[in-house]
Amino acid sequence: MNLRSHPLLIGLMFQAALIPLAFFLAAIAGIPLGEHLHWDPDHALIGVIAVLPMLAMLGLVAHFGGSAYDTLSGQVRDFIARLFGNAWPGAILLISLLAGLGEELLVRGVLQTWLDTHLPAFLAILIAGVVFGLAHAITRLYFVFATAIGLYLGLVYYLTGNLLVVIITHALYDWIVIHWYRRKL
Repeated sequence: MNLRSHPLLIGLMFQAALIPLAFFLAAIAGIPLGEHLHWDPDHALIGVIAVLPMLAMLGLVAHFGGSAYDTLSGQVRDFIARLFGNAWPGAILLISLLAGLGEELLVRGVLQTWLDTHLPAFLAILIAGVVFGLAHAITRLYFVFATAIGLYLGLVYYLTGNLLVVIITHALYDWIVIHWYRRKL
């Protein structure tokens, strides 16, 4: 197997590349990302607790999604099997952390923050949520679901003002869901 073309390595490199891209775009836009990212134990706990509504949304979609969910679930399971089939210990944690960090710095930290300086907050959250959904749109159902998740994360970021919260929430959600789907293989 060619490691350079392994989907896990490609995924790790892509997610990692989002981090410097976010800082680069933030610098161009004059957004001080560091001011929106600060360690606070209370906010870290909020980030952990904030994953619960996302898991509940996934549970509702799994329960009521019918054949569209069954098709999507099969695609996700196949993708996860390819991605993590022979993965090293810690690969799921690493990709979850990189996705949470990179995607949240870029979508919430740069895009939503920039939009919030030019538009009403609800529009900034809406646009950033739709962009997040589009970036994850492997099916119509997943676009709708990812957009709902993006709107939720946008609201959490707006209410807390701390990117740490949504980074933790996003990373923890990915980690839990990947493990959940792996158990269904």
